[in-house]
Amino acid sequence: MALNGQEIIEYFALGAATITCFYHAILYVQQRDRFILLYANYLFALAIYLLFRRITHYDSFEISSNRFAYALDYPIILYMLVSYVLFISKVLQINNNAVVIKLAVQLFYITAGVLLMIHLYKLIFTDECYLSRTFFLASKLALSGCAFLGLFGAWHVRKTIFIRTIITGGFAYAIFSLLTIFSVYFQVKFIGLYQYQLYFVGCLIDILIFSSALGYRNYLNQKEKMETQDLLFAEGEKMQVMMEQQQRLLRDENARQQNLIRMHQTLQDEVGASLSSIHVFADLSLQLQEKHQDARPHTVKVVQQTRQLMDNIGDIIWLANINVDENAHEQFITRVKNYGQEIVQSNHKICEYKINTYFHQSKLSKEFLKESLIQIKDRMKQCVQDIQSDRLTIVFDCDKLKPFVTIV
Repeated sequence: MALNGQEIIEYFALGAATITCFYHAILYVQQRDRFILLYANYLFALAIYLLFRRITHYDSFEISSNRFAYALDYPIILYMLVSYVLFISKVLQINNNAVVIKLAVQLFYITAGVLLMIHLYKLIFTDECYLSRTFFLASKLALSGCAFLGLFGAWHVRKTIFIRTIITGGFAYAIFSLLTIFSVYFQVKFIGLYQYQLYFVGCLIDILIFSSALGYRNYLNQKEKMETQDLLFAEGEKMQVMMEQQQRLLRDENARQQNLIRMHQTLQDEVGASLSSIHVFADLSLQLQEKHQDARPHTVKVVQQTRQLMDNIGDIIWLANINVDENAHEQFITRVKNYGQEIVQSNHKICEYKINTYFHQSKLSKEFLKESLIQIKDRMKQCVQDIQSDRLTIVFDCDKLKPFVTIV
């Protein structure tokens, strides 16, 4: 049997409501979003009403003997309308700076309750099995008035794109409901549609608009989530850099402490050994003086030993304080030149310096500096004692960023 236009629209709306209700129920399980749950409840009510109409073929405005269908028809309609208002009132946050919206919602609930009481009264105390068009006009106009009052108030105070899209869907729903009221009462068509066809088309439009709003909201949520992840990633990188800096500072501090420990140990060894030598030479010099013998060589030894002790202590302190990562090359060269002036040139001999330009790119270590200073000072002293040599050349060079010193 061929379907008429109203049946086609109702079946189409039933399919859309059922599918989207099932989809939003699954979405709620995944996201636990209260708005989605409330909208799924409205879609369930719409699907129940459409299924009820298709099973009973009950026409609310025609006289009928089907009292069971009459008893269920109007309560299901009210349940569907209240479910929609409950959903949209939660979206619009009626308790948050929205006095007009809250008033409209409360009036809607009160009106719906009064209409339900009237229906129950008629069901119990009268034999009516249909809905008069006049009662339908009056009751639905009252509900529509509350709806438009709340929607206009919401449009004034709610500015976000998501909520305004929901309000737009509510306007579409309310406008087609209003056209349905006039079509039922005056029994005329609007835009080629008749009575409940208009209402169900409005439901379909609202479903499409809400789906678009939900998609936009999900897009914003995903965008916010990505931005949050980017911020967390950036903060994580900052924390990692800070941790690396902290670790480097701890390593530097540990190295400094180790250097201080080594310096103290070296100072103790150097001072102990040198003082022992000084004591021996001084005691020997004193004995020689008592025996009227020449003590000059031993006195010279004491002076030399004392000078050597001062030099060694100076080197130890210099090595402990120098930072090999900050301009250590120039400090090393300067110290060598000072020794050249003090040891070699003060004895009327020449001390030359040749510095390879790549030497400053080499990586110095305190072990290299310590060994090089000992080697250079020994060679300088040998040069002073060597009567056949009047010149000393010190070459600062590197090989594959490894520094070395050549003395000729």
